[in-house]
Amino acid sequence: MLGENLMGAEKTFWGTLGSAAVKVLDIEAGRTGISEADAKAAGMDYKTVVINDKSHTNYYPDQSDIRVKLIYERGSKKILGGQLVGRRGAVLRVDTLAAAVYSGMTTEELGMLDLCYAPPFARTWDALNVAGNVAK
Repeated sequence: MLGENLMGAEKTFWGTLGSAAVKVLDIEAGRTGISEADAKAAGMDYKTVVINDKSHTNYYPDQSDIRVKLIYERGSKKILGGQLVGRRGAVLRVDTLAAAVYSGMTTEELGMLDLCYAPPFARTWDALNVAGNVAK
């Protein structure tokens, strides 16, 4: 972007969401957007929801737990950030959550988002869908 602006373009950097991921042994965790502590420090009118779900369908081998925390504006239900932790698939779901924050998606929209379903990867209602539906 800097190179484009040096050549006369007028590009604007929209900033970052602070998305990050880590893996320790077989546990992966990720975050994006603002945390509950950030929202509290900024005096925002926010709510949170924490759900526990599964990585994929019950009948497919090696299913594991996933925990999702959403932070969202109380009135508008606009998603502000979130964190995920689990053994399998948690961090890749953070990418979807980052797109939701970036685009200004609401919890209801996240609840109805058309995410891929296949037994090795997700349940019929993905953990992100469930979190969005609990929050709406």
